[in-house]
Amino acid sequence: MTFTLPELTELILETLRDDLLEVDANFDADTDLIGAGLDSLALTQLLLTVEERTGLWFDESELTPENLASCATLARCIHDQLAAA
Repeated sequence: MTFTLPELTELILETLRDDLLEVDANFDADTDLIGAGLDSLALTQLLLTVEERTGLWFDESELTPENLASCATLARCIHDQLAAA
């Protein structure tokens, strides 16, 4: 299955909003994830959910602070990995 960048961004946002974080209306794709309260357990849950939904298994070298900074940067990382697969 292929995902567009906006679809991946929305998948991440929905997962965070519905299951992992208590966020306000100002939470968007560019919000700092750590600043919004995403801890290591929530990050692991988020990555597992994304892996299940997309079929992508993350390359640990891609899990950098830059790629995990926001929903937008994480979606771009996932999109690039899916395109390369």
